[in-house]
Amino acid sequence: MTLPGPLPRDPRPHRRVRNSVRAGLVWSVVASGINLAIWLFSSAIGIDFLVWPQGASEPPAGVGPLAIVGASLVAGLFGGIVTGIFAKVVKHAVRWVIIGGAILTATSLFGPWEQPAEVFTSTRVALTLMHLVTGGLVTFGLARGIWSDDRAVLT
Repeated sequence: MTLPGPLPRDPRPHRRVRNSVRAGLVWSVVASGINLAIWLFSSAIGIDFLVWPQGASEPPAGVGPLAIVGASLVAGLFGGIVTGIFAKVVKHAVRWVIIGGAILTATSLFGPWEQPAEVFTSTRVALTLMHLVTGGLVTFGLARGIWSDDRAVLT
């Protein structure tokens, strides 16, 4: 009679939350750079970045470079923290990160398109492009980071 071998190790406990946070921040910095380039190009061709953050009853506010960088970094930090905690609990975390990132990116597109009629379509398109860049790059970076962690532990 042979004794059964040890059970295979579960790779999930070896993930560190800080790895996901680092991946989220790195990719959000890349997204910030691309978004700033979009903002500079859009501003150079005359697109006005006035939006109504609280609705039409409040005065308009301009979207500037600090707001763009700040929003991108917050998205990467928040995504990294949530992904790091989530990936320690769930199997097939890459799949869920991609699904969650796609849903959150699609949901964030309501921001530019729910603005009052006074906001130009060109402004909405530029802001939509920035949302897609941030959501796509942060989701890609977080999924890639988890995929790399899984492959490093399994090999």
